[in-house]
Amino acid sequence: MERISGTRSVGIRLDERVLSLRSQIASLLTSWAGLVVAERRSVTAPGGEVPALLRFLGNHVRWLSEHPAGPDLDVELAALADTSRSLLGPRVHRVSLGGCCHPGCTAPLFALLSGTGETAFSRVGCDRGHTVPPAEWLLLSGRVRTALGEGGP
Repeated sequence: MERISGTRSVGIRLDERVLSLRSQIASLLTSWAGLVVAERRSVTAPGGEVPALLRFLGNHVRWLSEHPAGPDLDVELAALADTSRSLLGPRVHRVSLGGCCHPGCTAPLFALLSGTGETAFSRVGCDRGHTVPPAEWLLLSGRVRTALGEGGP
């Protein structure tokens, strides 16, 4: 394929860090499934795909939790979960709160909630750029309960 100066190549962009993480996850699950198969001779190894390995290990979770190496599995899974969170970033949730509360504005008002287990960031505003300061968020609490399906007081 001829490349013309000034154009970008077309194709799939792969993040090497994410690919490495996926490989680490598959390797860890394969290793623990191997332990189960080796020590519980009456079971057969699953396929090498992550969903099959997860189902297999899930079926043997009680046995793994009672195994002397069980705490190691917990530590290894926690480390991979931390790495996953650091690579994929915090989740962002947008909660609709009805119409904007600024006079004359008809744009939808929303809360943006994002963060990880240790930090959380929030913002309330509308699509036109109006924001509601945190000191006034309590005034919107009825809207939040309605949006979340909890009903009012």
